[in-house]
Amino acid sequence: MDKHKKFNFFNRRQFISSILSVSALINLPKISLASDPDVIVIGAGASGLAATEYLLKKGKSVICIEANNRIGGRCYTDNAFFGVPYDMGAHWITNNKTNPYVHYWNENNIEGFNLYEDKEYESVYVGNKKLISPEDKPLWDQYNSILKDIGRSSNKDIAPSEAVSNKSSEWYDTAHLIIGPYDMAKDFDHFSCMDWWNYLEPETNSWFCSEGYGALVKHRWRNVPVQFNTKAQTIKWGGQGVKIETNKGTISSQTCILTVSTGVLASGKIKFIPMLAMEKYDSFSGISMGIYNHIALQFKKDFFPHDKDGYIYYKLNSQNAPIPRGVAGLTNSSGSNLSYFDAGGEFARELENVGEEASIDFVLGELKSIFGSKVEKLLIKAHATSWASNPFTLGSYASAEPGSFHLRKVLRQSVGDRIFTAGEATAEEWATVAGATRSGLRAAKEVIKIL
Repeated sequence: MDKHKKFNFFNRRQFISSILSVSALINLPKISLASDPDVIVIGAGASGLAATEYLLKKGKSVICIEANNRIGGRCYTDNAFFGVPYDMGAHWITNNKTNPYVHYWNENNIEGFNLYEDKEYESVYVGNKKLISPEDKPLWDQYNSILKDIGRSSNKDIAPSEAVSNKSSEWYDTAHLIIGPYDMAKDFDHFSCMDWWNYLEPETNSWFCSEGYGALVKHRWRNVPVQFNTKAQTIKWGGQGVKIETNKGTISSQTCILTVSTGVLASGKIKFIPMLAMEKYDSFSGISMGIYNHIALQFKKDFFPHDKDGYIYYKLNSQNAPIPRGVAGLTNSSGSNLSYFDAGGEFARELENVGEEASIDFVLGELKSIFGSKVEKLLIKAHATSWASNPFTLGSYASAEPGSFHLRKVLRQSVGDRIFTAGEATAEEWATVAGATRSGLRAAKEVIKIL
């Protein structure tokens, strides 16, 4: 979200959010799985970690369980594959003025991390020709026209495909790609104009972290105790509290905070006894996961138009196709010679289904049509993520399906003061790590009120 700032027609909705405490943590208590804590937190992504830390600092006993073998969830930096920081999930540090991780870095003088502003350098191509302003004006005119149409339908819970009036432009598919799959992780048929509008907030810049956003998040929460490789399988809830059945045994507590993705919740991998209200289940599928995958390429040297962190868009050949089949690129990330070419929506699913090698070949083919045969000669190695099939997420980030905006409130609501829900899908800043973090704090504060 929030990568592109071409459009400034509407006043963005403002809100005030609590900022994550940035005090360093030492000696947070670790509780064994055999204990019966006050609270069980399910999931050690940003929301679960924030909730766990907050509750521990308030003197509550907490167990945070995580099905994976690491913290961070969808915000994870790998250094092994390319030998340089590679954000396999979240990469953009959105909304720098309110982002809790920017505050953490600033206020604690954190060494070893370089945070800097995304300058939003953009290049647009038709074939192998780089357009020089104002030659790219038709693309951005189409882009702004679509956003205006979505904004005019902001009081309607309908799909952008229904709201957009001009679909005949030769740049429509490219603009669709940028607004839909590249920002929303969905095509225009699968998110709500009302949901899109209610996300928007004041124009603030995104930043990058040279060492990886996931590395910064990991540093922030390094002292929070987590029980890894522990999968929640069944949640039994009622007047006496909750019992969480896991692959490592059963844990009892007064309440739990559920931070797993709506993809996992909608899959039924976690059972609830007794069953939840049907509207709650509807919220799991109604606030559905989009698909957004990186096809990351490492080159011997930089041959792209900008020194680092430059965006590349190109005119798609298949005009007015049901879905835009293409990628958008962030080149030479932080000057590392690692570039991200990202696919979203149903095309991302198609690429993921045909496999990593085919995904990489597709991107190389697109780049060769722009930059020539040197692309393959300069390639060192490549990797494609597969978030749709990742069993811990079953998708990348969530937004409301058309007709489902009202289910955001349902998703956030607690169940009998026993099950509290957090995670980016429940946040006002959905699809962001900052939003996930604040949602964890919100849920933890709700829990404190009833303990």
